[in-house]
Amino acid sequence: MLAISLLPQESFILDRTFASKNLLELAVGMVLSTLLTLAMVQTYRATHRGAIYSATFLQALFILTTCTTLIMVVIGSNIARAFSLVGALSIVRFRTAIKDPRDVGFVFASLALGMACGTGFYLQAALFTLFLCGLLMVLSRLSVGHTDATEAIVRVTVTHGAHNGVAERLETELKTRDARPVLINRVHEPSGQATLSWRVRTGDAREQGDLEQRLRGVEGVAAVGVFVMDDFNVL
Repeated sequence: MLAISLLPQESFILDRTFASKNLLELAVGMVLSTLLTLAMVQTYRATHRGAIYSATFLQALFILTTCTTLIMVVIGSNIARAFSLVGALSIVRFRTAIKDPRDVGFVFASLALGMACGTGFYLQAALFTLFLCGLLMVLSRLSVGHTDATEAIVRVTVTHGAHNGVAERLETELKTRDARPVLINRVHEPSGQATLSWRVRTGDAREQGDLEQRLRGVEGVAAVGVFVMDDFNVL
């Protein structure tokens, strides 16, 4: 059996070749992952319906994708590097709360894009992005999962000396509008006024305005506010 060993010069040339190859893979992966993330971000903007739009969240997707691409290129097929990376990342704790489950999906999609681009699966990454963006556009156009009714908070301020019977009249008015009112708060202020809050179900903006006008017409009402609840947030 013959033992084959590389001369120092041959080993240096081989290392330079692998390094150049990794640099090329990293450059192609980062450029492609950035372009695919841009397409995903534009789809997010076009289909966004939440109450709060965060530009920093979308910028974080680019950082997450390119970082994952670099990690996959560095690890390659080296098991020792993979375990070292797991140990290094285990000390990192992320405490940013993501309230919208849809945003969590985009985070996982960014990770998947980074992994695909970092391991050389460029066509698979492009096909995944095309399919995901098309799916989200179709779901948004068809309004899948959305209902005609909208959750809202109705807050009514009652004038001093008109507390008796006003809450019952207001709730009766809400029931006639099929708003399914649920009293959630009652506050008596030092000035003598009282503020009552209901959780209701309303329709579009026109119906919400009509409901507000009807409540203002109830005797003893000083102010009315309708606050739309949209995906974990109140406008």
